[in-house]
Amino acid sequence: MQFCNDFGQFVVQFIAAIVMVVAVAMHLGGFGELLTIWQHLPATHTDIVQEPYTLGFILAYFVIYTLSYNGGTWNLAQRFIAAPAGRDARKAALLSAALYLIWPLILFWPMWAAPLLFPNLSDPSRSYSVMAMELLPNGLIGLVLVAMFTHTLSMTSSDANAITAVVTRDILPGMLPRHFQRGKSSLLVARLTAFLFIITTLIIAMNASRFGGVLSLLIIWFGGLVGPISIPMLLGLLPAFRRSGSAAALVSWAVGVGTFFCVKFIFTDVSTASQVAAPVMSSLVLFVVMGWLRRAPVSPEVDALLAALNQDQDMPARAHWPKSHNASQEG
Repeated sequence: MQFCNDFGQFVVQFIAAIVMVVAVAMHLGGFGELLTIWQHLPATHTDIVQEPYTLGFILAYFVIYTLSYNGGTWNLAQRFIAAPAGRDARKAALLSAALYLIWPLILFWPMWAAPLLFPNLSDPSRSYSVMAMELLPNGLIGLVLVAMFTHTLSMTSSDANAITAVVTRDILPGMLPRHFQRGKSSLLVARLTAFLFIITTLIIAMNASRFGGVLSLLIIWFGGLVGPISIPMLLGLLPAFRRSGSAAALVSWAVGVGTFFCVKFIFTDVSTASQVAAPVMSSLVLFVVMGWLRRAPVSPEVDALLAALNQDQDMPARAHWPKSHNASQEG
């Protein structure tokens, strides 16, 4: 069902993006003009690095998004976990990588041409919405809005489902083993978890200005928090880190999140690149160092799971996974 939702919203969003490219090309004088916009843009619009972002910020975000799209973000990790075999997960990753090379060009090209169509636009972040309102007929404006809404709802649904599954099947049974059997929880608890997540999302959205605005939420907060979460999740799946136990995972995550709040709220003169890079780097260093200093014992079940990840056979059923092993390999 989730695959159908994602594929459906991709089709709608893809059509809307193609329509926008065609509309911009027609107003510029033809598709050939799309390739010559660089000759007419102001000089600074062709610079890759623009203030307040630096090359260090771009490199840090490159690392964070590599972690996120390879499973560090829970809803994206489901694409790999749900794959029947390693070769299928590999194909999904390669397809995603190819699409992410093509899709940004389709989505961003109209915005790159925005200074030529609306040279006096006061807020560049509104360029896409302004172009949609001015260049598209009413019916196609509705299509663009539908694409935005379906993408947002699909991502929210994926996040809610993933977080609910992890909380009810992994976290709660580990914290309260007497009340929750591992891998089992009541439907009421699952519904309550999903409800609380959605309510929290709405509260944050309504108070986005207190977090520095939507762009700050998407860039600073996401970049600062996803790194510490991704480090133990992904490195814990590698054989080299099989002895990095739950202490290393929890401490590296906690220090990474704590570092983010320090550079965000205490050391206010820290650059944007440092706000994004410091949490993931501190989490990485602690996870590696603690795993080396405090080597946790490895059970045969963990070795079997790690070995299965490197094979193209079907993954073992969840019932055969180890009942208690380090937290870095349990998400």
